[in-house]
Amino acid sequence: MTAKEWFDRARDEGWAIGAFNVDSLEIFKAVVMAAIARKSPVMVEFSPGEVGYFGLRNIVDMTMNARLESEIPILLNLDHGKPKGAVLEAIKLSGEDGSFDNVHFDGSDLTILDNIQETKDVVEQAHKKGILVEGEINKVGGSSEVHLEDLNLDEVRKSYTKVDEAKSFVGETGVDIFSPVVGNLHGTFPVQPDLDIELLKKIRAVVGETFMALHGGSGIPAVQVQAAIKEGGIVKVNVNTELRITYKQALDEKIAERPDEYKIYDLMPDVICAVAAVVENKIDVFGSAGKA
Repeated sequence: MTAKEWFDRARDEGWAIGAFNVDSLEIFKAVVMAAIARKSPVMVEFSPGEVGYFGLRNIVDMTMNARLESEIPILLNLDHGKPKGAVLEAIKLSGEDGSFDNVHFDGSDLTILDNIQETKDVVEQAHKKGILVEGEINKVGGSSEVHLEDLNLDEVRKSYTKVDEAKSFVGETGVDIFSPVVGNLHGTFPVQPDLDIELLKKIRAVVGETFMALHGGSGIPAVQVQAAIKEGGIVKVNVNTELRITYKQALDEKIAERPDEYKIYDLMPDVICAVAAVVENKIDVFGSAGKA
């Protein structure tokens, strides 16, 4: 099945695919392990920092190998790709095998007119190779780390996506997936804003057949994520920070237990299992278990 077919099925059946950011081989293994255990399709995704760490070609090869070995649907996404040239490079690497299933062009730093034009350019090139394109208007706040500061919720609300702008952006760019801001933030915070499900439903109503993605899936209560899926039409939920937190905590524990161990690969099985448990939990929340 293609990525579009998976998203169509998810929307029709009322569940979502987890899009898990990968910043180490161990996290990659954990995502694949969890997908196999829960018989779930998953998306692995790489943001600019992660691309810089692995290299685009290595990302493609690693994902294609895992697809063959696991026999589980593993979709590949370029997350928050920018500038446009970097996204086009990922598209160029994708041949008939469709190595990248989705590219996310993040034009939120641009003026709305430049964002629309550059997103249109990406859509034109991606669709020639059957690759889906995700776009956004408003910048998702925060960063993929543990935040200790309190949020100014009034300021956060000013970043929420406006319904008319979403309709215009989707109509003019032809994106396949739209990423709104409705209270979702990157990272975790002491007090997380509630998702504005009513706003999400209004956006869903105006974007037609365009799919919807929820960024900043870490730290959002499961009941709110499920409401975003069931009521707001979300078919893709991004998760990053919770994986990083679990990875670091598990690794710290193993090093403390075995301070004289220098074979790092001997420390990693328990770390991988810890991260895989988080991914399995997310898969259950998203409703994708047993769908593969």
